[in-house]
Amino acid sequence: MVKAREKWGFFKLMDHGVPSEVVENFTSRLHELFDLPMEQKLRGGKTSSLPLGNTMIEYMEEMDKLGMIIMEMLAHGLGLADDFFSKNFEEKEVTIFRISRYPPCPLPEKIVGIGIHSDSQALTILYQDQVGGIQVLKDDKQWIGVRPLPNSFVINIADTLEHVWTNGRLKSVIHRAVVNKEKQRLSIAYFMNPTSSATIECPQQLIDSVSNPRKYVPFTWGELRHLLLTTRRVRGKTVAINNFLISS
Repeated sequence: MVKAREKWGFFKLMDHGVPSEVVENFTSRLHELFDLPMEQKLRGGKTSSLPLGNTMIEYMEEMDKLGMIIMEMLAHGLGLADDFFSKNFEEKEVTIFRISRYPPCPLPEKIVGIGIHSDSQALTILYQDQVGGIQVLKDDKQWIGVRPLPNSFVINIADTLEHVWTNGRLKSVIHRAVVNKEKQRLSIAYFMNPTSSATIECPQQLIDSVSNPRKYVPFTWGELRHLLLTTRRVRGKTVAINNFLISS
């Protein structure tokens, strides 16, 4: 897992332990929601005929558990205490999903589903259906498609975990979502955010004063989150984090 993150920043996770019925129930309810007439969507409010909330909570709880396991495995693979990362996520403040259903597009070569970007938080767990559409930028010049596999999730490192928590050891890479000419596509991105008071600081074990000196001063996730809300990105990358760079 660590080797995949060091080279690509992305990998596909199988045998993850998330019950398939939890995923199927949630995605089925999402399709029902997207298929509602526009007039009904605009009215909003609760409805007993569309129990989306319960299936979302079940899915969220599974993502919480899976995310903590991944963080512990990454810490272990880096030679750190298993809870080095995960202890910063125990007090859940907010859960963020990005749920997208892309309709078929007659001109997919001219339209992008989601533009180029890297994720700003710590980790992303992505569900994508069998249509696929995620592409990763390799060596700043080649787009590589992430082929979907049944009953799998795509895991990617985000900027905070790359730049600060591992001092560049793990990679957060630019990616995008493309559309399909003939089929609609559903994706669910789950973003792992530390608690606001969590201190983001690279452990000494990953620092080498000669070959890999410390790049960032410690800060709290709350401090960075505030800057993320007020700072623009540059070519999809998080520049707010540069406020904590150590001057050379």
